Amino acid sequence: MPDPISCCCLTGGGCQRCDLLVGLLRLHVIGVQRDDVGLRVESQVPAVMGCPACGVVAHAHGRQRVELIDAPCFAAPVRLWWRKRRWLCPEPMCPVTSFMEQDPDVAARRALLTTRATGWAIGQMRRQNASVQPGPAARLHLEDAVAAVKPVLEAAAADEARG
Repeated sequence: MPDPISCCCLTGGGCQRCDLLVGLLRLHVIGVQRDDVGLRVESQVPAVMGCPACGVVAHAHGRQRVELIDAPCFAAPVRLWWRKRRWLCPEPMCPVTSFMEQDPDVAARRALLTTRATGWAIGQMRRQNASVQPGPAARLHLEDAVAAVKPVLEAAAADEARG
């Protein structure tokens, strides 16, 4: 019988309580560490995927760990280690041969910050009526926070629907 006080599964599976605490839908927490830098949250998507081009169920072909900067939590900077799965499309006529997991709710493609960290940094800038340097950048442990947040701010400024 598992220890009722223990939160995480010892078998390598995800933990529903940790998933709820981290709050990233579709990502399951498989490990958390605290070190000199802050918290490191390791997560992965447990489900199967269909090819984004043809929809055929793809075959898993290894994982790659991508490190993203997340919003601070419990007064500590957070790094999200997303164990992204590489997928192969088995359909011979499909133009896509392989692809990596993507989730724009977690982070934009090739982003350095999670969507949540970007929103947090912009919120801090608004509340403090200041630039992203040095306040939010220091809390995120990110030297070039301006480059990470700038595309989101530019897109918002160009959006004519915003009043």
